[in-house]
Amino acid sequence: MDELKSGRLRFAAEDPDDPANFPRVLTVWRANLLGSSGKGNEYFLRHLLGTDADVRSEETPPRGRPREVVWRDEAPEGKLDLLVTMDFRMTSTGLLSDVVLPAATWYEKDDLSSTDMHPFVHAFTPAIAPPWQARTDYDTFLTIADRFSELAADHLGTRTDVLAVPLTHDTPDELAQPGGVVRDWKTGECEPVPGRTMPKLVAVERDYASTAQKMRAVGPLLDTLGTTTKGVTVHPDREIEELRHRCGTVRDGVGAGRPSLATASDMCEAILALSGTTNGRLATEGFRELERQTGSEGLVELAAEREAERITFADTRTQPRSVMTSYEWSGSETGGRRYSPFVINTEHKKPWHTLTGRQHFFVQHDWMTELGEQLPVFRPPLNARRAYGDEQLHEDGRAEVTVRYLTPHSKWSIHSNYQDNKYMLDLSRGGPVIWMSLEDAEKIGVKDNEWIEAYNRNGVVACRAVVTHRMPEGTVYMYHAQDRNINVPKTELSGKRGGMHNSLTRLLLKPTHLAGGYAQFTYAFNYYGPTGNQRDEVTVIRRRSQRVEY
Repeated sequence: MDELKSGRLRFAAEDPDDPANFPRVLTVWRANLLGSSGKGNEYFLRHLLGTDADVRSEETPPRGRPREVVWRDEAPEGKLDLLVTMDFRMTSTGLLSDVVLPAATWYEKDDLSSTDMHPFVHAFTPAIAPPWQARTDYDTFLTIADRFSELAADHLGTRTDVLAVPLTHDTPDELAQPGGVVRDWKTGECEPVPGRTMPKLVAVERDYASTAQKMRAVGPLLDTLGTTTKGVTVHPDREIEELRHRCGTVRDGVGAGRPSLATASDMCEAILALSGTTNGRLATEGFRELERQTGSEGLVELAAEREAERITFADTRTQPRSVMTSYEWSGSETGGRRYSPFVINTEHKKPWHTLTGRQHFFVQHDWMTELGEQLPVFRPPLNARRAYGDEQLHEDGRAEVTVRYLTPHSKWSIHSNYQDNKYMLDLSRGGPVIWMSLEDAEKIGVKDNEWIEAYNRNGVVACRAVVTHRMPEGTVYMYHAQDRNINVPKTELSGKRGGMHNSLTRLLLKPTHLAGGYAQFTYAFNYYGPTGNQRDEVTVIRRRSQRVEY
């Protein structure tokens, strides 16, 4: 604590441009970060990869810079040393990667598929072995772990890492800030107390040379700590023993005697055995504990009809299996009912995961008060047109229109393969498009299917226009996940290949999404905030020459 208070020890986020804090190796598995997911794609290209980018903005002037973050005169470019992609299709990320590992498709591997809103669990079953050099995801990561562990024996060994862990939902951490009063220990308002006025600091011993061995075994903490979901703990002792018989045991090393996870099918068995949605005994135990915690009655009956049932991986290979009602979710499948969220809260009186245990709208938290959001309020889109917009590039006689630019979820694609397949390309113009209204198209003299360019301070896009009466005046759509690898010409503005939907966006964080330690407002990445409010931008569109170059 003394080191933190003195400033000699700091969080990496306070100086992200220090080379010691650079991300050095990034592995992208079955995702498309650089393009589809990365809001502010051109900034990723410039600062993460150090490659060709169309960022058009100037550095933020001194008056707008954060006070608690070190600001360097020149932002570094190319922080990453190695980018690895594992995918069976060539995405924008794959095109920019140093290494592309050939991956198996759904029909070449063992895997599971399910979601919280879908009442079935499905199995992927290999029809053929992965062709040539391709490997399954599981085998690829095991191979990498083997080599990593071999190198770690000499270079890392056993070390103790100190982690800053967020205050966790459904735990006493939610009481860390009574009354929603936020005090800042860095400014002397309070003492830095881990788990109260700052994140928890947790020391973890890591035997890096044993990484591969640990990946192949069910760990021993399940025996002592059990599994905890939303504050409910169950003890899978019978399931651990069952996995020993079903999957075998590890013979030697740090995992000796533990259930084996040597294959993807073993891992699928473990997942099904440890989940209340596929294990009736654990679902019943979880509801029994939930009754004890909340005083709500009748919860056990939600799982009792299937208490003796246990869905195995072999079961899912035979046919998709209907999941069970579980304490892990808020819906009910009991009696053949289809899933609907919050059934257990509304019909069975389980308290909501809020400060009051009820649905409530008023939130007394310092940050909510400061931003005027103690109650649900309408927030109009940010008025960014005054910051940038018409850059007066139409002196050559070409008109321009400034519009609000949105990137909604794609409808012109097959979800798992995006839109770069023949069926979708035939149906949707053969490449990226921007949808615009008849009125906006008329202002710049553009007709349906003609080439246009859209630009703002974040980047430039060259694509075709879909002119339609279904779009309102002043707003345009560019549906997401249209990679820049098909039918994307060079732009007139930069002479570089045109961008994609996220070339015109940037990352924006809403402060209230970072609140933590106060009832349901408990921050963790991909749990509560920050959510994607960065799809709302402003862009300028003009008709470009219809003679394009690639």
